[in-house]
Amino acid sequence: MRSKDENLFREILDYVNVYYDDNARSPSMREIGSAVGMSYPTVQRYLAELRDRGEIDYDGHRGIITDHISELLSMKRVSVGGVIPCGPLEDVADYQLERICLPKELTGEGEFHLLEASGQSMINAGINDGDKVLIRISPGANRGDIIACLYESNKTTLKRYYPEKDEIILMPENEDYEPIHIVGADRAKLVIQGVATMVMKKL
Repeated sequence: MRSKDENLFREILDYVNVYYDDNARSPSMREIGSAVGMSYPTVQRYLAELRDRGEIDYDGHRGIITDHISELLSMKRVSVGGVIPCGPLEDVADYQLERICLPKELTGEGEFHLLEASGQSMINAGINDGDKVLIRISPGANRGDIIACLYESNKTTLKRYYPEKDEIILMPENEDYEPIHIVGADRAKLVIQGVATMVMKKL
């Protein structure tokens, strides 16, 4: 194998990485062979040498893991975009959705949305105007959780969630703001979109 073309090793690694970025899985050996112009046995030999060099993790059966893929597997893709009001219920604003990666050690499991806090009603919970709030997307929440919610399909806010027998209380974390009481049949108009799990702020 020492006489093999080093450029082909790089072509294989590059193809595997790009394929994973596009498909969220590594390619099969047949897909690699088709892409780089190799026979199935030749791909097997090249992959075996890449494994022996320590450039991939591969046992001949499961997916190929390169350094690039290993890094991605330790990350969580998070959607970013939009403002969450920290004050009275406000109309939902349009926004452009993007994606970034955050370490799974920070996020944990689940799907997430990163929103910019607007307003001062949650400052005693450490959420200030302009902070980024990580929301775990969920249709439910526990009593006392800080939630992002939608009311009447077009109004939103970030508050602590206190469901009572006949009402839902959306509680601010600032004594200058009044709680929001959603009473009776209007409770059905409130949709929990997710639970705040982390605040990111500039120093």
